[in-house]
Amino acid sequence: MGDRVTAPGHVQLGELLLGRGTPYRWRSLSGWEDLPALDSGSVNRADGHGAILGRLLAQPRVVTLDGVVIRARPDAMGGVIQQLGAATGVMDGEQPLVVQLDERGPLLAWVRVTNRAVPVELGYRVGTITGAALQFTATDPRRYELLERSVQATLPVAEPGLDWHAAPSQQLLPDEQAAGRASASSSFWALSGLTLGNSGGAITVTVTAAQARLAWTVGPGVFGGWPVPAGQSVSFVADTPPRDSTLLLHWLDDTGAYVSATNGTRGRVTGTPPAGATVVRPIMQWASVPSPATVAVGPSRLLIPGLGAEGLAEPYDFGPPGSTGALTATNSGGAPAHPLIEFRGPVSMPSLTNITSGDVLEYDLDLAEGDVLTVDTAEGTVTLNATTSRLYTATARSVPEGSFVISPGSADMAFRAAPGSSDPAASVTVRWRSAYW
Repeated sequence: MGDRVTAPGHVQLGELLLGRGTPYRWRSLSGWEDLPALDSGSVNRADGHGAILGRLLAQPRVVTLDGVVIRARPDAMGGVIQQLGAATGVMDGEQPLVVQLDERGPLLAWVRVTNRAVPVELGYRVGTITGAALQFTATDPRRYELLERSVQATLPVAEPGLDWHAAPSQQLLPDEQAAGRASASSSFWALSGLTLGNSGGAITVTVTAAQARLAWTVGPGVFGGWPVPAGQSVSFVADTPPRDSTLLLHWLDDTGAYVSATNGTRGRVTGTPPAGATVVRPIMQWASVPSPATVAVGPSRLLIPGLGAEGLAEPYDFGPPGSTGALTATNSGGAPAHPLIEFRGPVSMPSLTNITSGDVLEYDLDLAEGDVLTVDTAEGTVTLNATTSRLYTATARSVPEGSFVISPGSADMAFRAAPGSSDPAASVTVRWRSAYW
């Protein structure tokens, strides 16, 4: 989605790219930077001047690409027109339209083609068609950034306190690499089936093939991993794991040759070196190309607990930090964004409160381990394990799902559950894109 948009003037509809470097050039684009048409809920006063102020609701956005010039060799014009027709046919659903006008980068809308005009004139036979046009209609008038953002929280857990006998875990990753910051050299990673990028200073990857892998490496120009003593446990953790990713540990011998792998889950993998392995290399893998294909890598940790420590030693280890159940979502655009929310069990009566607005989503049901309750606030649906509606479980405290939005700016949120429901495996994940009028 938008993977072919690389320069100002590029417009991508599905897989079709228009603009510089393609057979399809265009002169004007209307309706993209304009406000969509608005319905006003204001009502004129019956006994006074003016009106009673009501809401403004945006109508569908209509975008027109005008002055399209199609150029091809005369003997190839039919194929170029056929490609345009295949990408702009009548369809029931919507497809992504990605437009980059300037240095601000691309924005995304979901559209259907509602008009297409391709003049058939003398120029058709000599390889140039002028005056073609395309019209798109987006039922959601907002435009979005390409990168889907996500934050995750677990239920509140108290600090465990000072540990007198356990040695502290050692974080092996360099600070910038651990933070997933774009200022870190790209040579800190090894790539297969993907490309590196950045968004707002954060490292992103665009997955281009199934079984794509991103490997953390020990330093610029060094493909190897980190040495591990025999029998020592190693954990690799992604704090905000990208959608559809899984984590692995690759074990290597002294020469850097592959020995075996330990498979993990979406956010964590733990293992010990097999026989002959002395080096570990953390891996993030995608079994298939996700949608969206461009995701943020996020912060990560490669942890090796201390060996043989007894008693209290500096630096003092207070154990893992307690969870507050708090999370913050930032919408960098100027329009409200509808998040996708995933509650994961085991948990009873999960809820998410937007502290900034006071809105609450709460559901009176029990989620077992492995259960996922997905709340799509854009569609107003609540689905258990992607199959069964659980909209009716919303409690009296809940607002309508469609009214739970992330307004422009930052929104502080809190994940809570029924009293006594405090399993640390329970979590909530909030996914959204910054939205723009």
